[in-house]
Amino acid sequence: MRTYYCMCLKCQKKDQTNLEEPYPEYGDTFIHFCRQCEEDTDHTLVLTKKLASQLRVQEAEKELKESIINYCKTYGFTCRFLYESVIITTPISSWQYQYHSSKKTLRHESTVKINFETGDYAKTHEKFRNRKMTNEEIIDYIAAHDKWRQKHMK
Repeated sequence: MRTYYCMCLKCQKKDQTNLEEPYPEYGDTFIHFCRQCEEDTDHTLVLTKKLASQLRVQEAEKELKESIINYCKTYGFTCRFLYESVIITTPISSWQYQYHSSKKTLRHESTVKINFETGDYAKTHEKFRNRKMTNEEIIDYIAAHDKWRQKHMK
């Protein structure tokens, strides 16, 4: 249960309300009991400073993801997001890194699936660790690496 600041659309009274799942999004209307009207009426969320801040964060995250997706498309790559990471798939490889941090660690799908130092199975390896790079620089690096690999690994 969460507390929201809502407004009755019939009488325009604003009040704090405890709501259960599924929680409404800003702009949604939902049926709730209005104490002033003394009946179930349509309600909506009131735009508070906290809610406005949450909406800005959501919009910034959406724009960041869209910019990564669009930049990947310029090279013909696909990507998907898992928690705080992006997984970029190219025609010949797969890459993963945390896209929010300024210092990025890029993990790459191993061509050779054995770590020769330990003899253990190695699905991935790190190309670099904690390097200060933008998302665009990472994607450019991936494109350059794949181009080199296609030229030298035939």
